[in-house]
Amino acid sequence: MKLKTLIISVGCSFIFSISLHASEHEVTFCGEKIPVADRFVADKLMGIIKKQMNYSIVAQLRQKENEYMKTIEYYLMKTGLPEDIKYVAIVESGLRNVVSPVGAAGFWQIMKPTAGDLNLIVNGAVDDRNDINKATYAACKLFASYYLKIRKDFRISSWVLTAAAYNNGIGNISNAIKRQGKNYFEMNLNKETAEYVYKIIAIKELLEYPELYMQGFGYNIFTTTKSNTPSKTNSKNDIEKLNLGGMTVKVDETDGAHPETLDKKMTPIKEVITGKEKFINAAIAGKYKKFKDGSIISFILNEDLQVANRFTSKDMVIQGRGWIIDDRIVVDLGYDHYVVLMDSKKEKGIALNSLKNKEDVLLKVLK
Repeated sequence: MKLKTLIISVGCSFIFSISLHASEHEVTFCGEKIPVADRFVADKLMGIIKKQMNYSIVAQLRQKENEYMKTIEYYLMKTGLPEDIKYVAIVESGLRNVVSPVGAAGFWQIMKPTAGDLNLIVNGAVDDRNDINKATYAACKLFASYYLKIRKDFRISSWVLTAAAYNNGIGNISNAIKRQGKNYFEMNLNKETAEYVYKIIAIKELLEYPELYMQGFGYNIFTTTKSNTPSKTNSKNDIEKLNLGGMTVKVDETDGAHPETLDKKMTPIKEVITGKEKFINAAIAGKYKKFKDGSIISFILNEDLQVANRFTSKDMVIQGRGWIIDDRIVVDLGYDHYVVLMDSKKEKGIALNSLKNKEDVLLKVLK
């Protein structure tokens, strides 16, 4: 298997590199595969982080994610929508109740006429767009209706196009599909809509798999202390400057979970499971009394580890750099998304005490 290594300069202070195994690395949005083994796609993905990700806002996004995402995930689950849609709220508002120059408001940046159609109250005294429960439920209804209309009119199941419609309106996207075909990534759209899904994918990657990107940064991007961030300022308002760039990808039209019908009660739909996973046991090796971000952690396999065409036998040692996020240690074990370190409760990462006490761990294998 040929190993591709992409190295690009980020700012002027450090080098950002990521290794991509052509047969393994996989990025998805709502079940639609993004071929990051493609050099052009990888260059664009790295370009987002290089040009747009402000060092001092990432930790703030993580804090807001921890505060609000459980509520958003609840409504997505209850309405049968893919969980990845939660990242739309980050791209739209940075998880803040803000008003855009054109009058869109709240976490989901809903326009006033659309709010009325969704039974949200907007008047001088009340604005339901600022209520995370009401606004999230309304956004779920909007996503579901757009998805079903695209599937009915064009016989395509695409949450990518649905997200584009959320940004630019279902009428505009429907017209674009009629003129330009069903592939969002080949459409000639306005700059904001053309970059919209790419921003969502970038945010998802950074928040779900930060350990894969940390070594390239050379420090913990989710830590706001001055010693760990090269940014000269750390204003609490920095999150307002969030403006992610875009990348161009091809997409597999196989979609993830979706509603089969749309009714007033938003009947929950059973989620479609698109992949398989298994767990193998491993043990922490070495001593880590004073663990620091970026330190190497070793694990002894208690079972054989098979990932695609890579095989590592029982009793062998695998290693990776560990990073502290939300008081837990996550580790890049060198298998991209396909091997994730878990604790005995099957939660991602391990507690600091678990590392010091050398407790047994689980490795979730996704391929």
